[in-house]
Amino acid sequence: PHQRDGMALRLLQLLVACAVPALAYSDRGILKLDNTTFDRIIDGSRSVFVRFDKEYSYGDEHDAWKEYAKTVGESAAALLSADVGVSEYGDKDNSDLAERFGVKTDDFPRFLLFTKGMTSTDSPIVYSGEKKTEEFLRFAQEKAGAWIGLPGQIKEMDELCKELPGAADKAAVIKKAEAVAADSKEDTAKYYVKVMQKFSADTEFVTKESTRLKRMMEDGSVKASKKEQFGRRLNVLSSF
Repeated sequence: PHQRDGMALRLLQLLVACAVPALAYSDRGILKLDNTTFDRIIDGSRSVFVRFDKEYSYGDEHDAWKEYAKTVGESAAALLSADVGVSEYGDKDNSDLAERFGVKTDDFPRFLLFTKGMTSTDSPIVYSGEKKTEEFLRFAQEKAGAWIGLPGQIKEMDELCKELPGAADKAAVIKKAEAVAADSKEDTAKYYVKVMQKFSADTEFVTKESTRLKRMMEDGSVKASKKEQFGRRLNVLSSF
């Protein structure tokens, strides 16, 4: 009986050992990188958002990253999502990559963004925000300049937002936005125009407004519907 129990336990261990890697490598939209492929992918030809984490991660933060990568993968964004799984035992796979970018095990998960034009020899942009899907999306869209199309965003408005800061005639850009808003059914269209007007008078407005909305979203007394509206407005602000 003991021998049979031992064989059954060993069989179960083998099944788990085979199943865990299969599950770990089935995350939609995530490219798995190691020390043989990292430099080939981070070559400046595209923006890549990379997560450094333990080899087999799990939990809420992992789920948020998976949902982020799935959303980006299913969009038309010129942006890749990648994982570097770091093993703390045995051969310590990819620990050399983690060390190269100053990532320690206590830092896991650590997120680094290499924008288009940056190679693996450059210093990436370190993500320091909340590890939530919507925050990953806003950060990537803002810093990588990739159009993902978040709730409340309007592509034509997004393009005008990018045009506004360097425009010699800001009033003309805002007039274009007003014309788009007049034909749009999106509830955020008029908000785009309002922000553009405020931004043209105060370039710090977007930062101030983002801070204000995030603070209000953290207020436990604010209704869920209102928080959703604030979230859509934050998506608009990430266009600037």
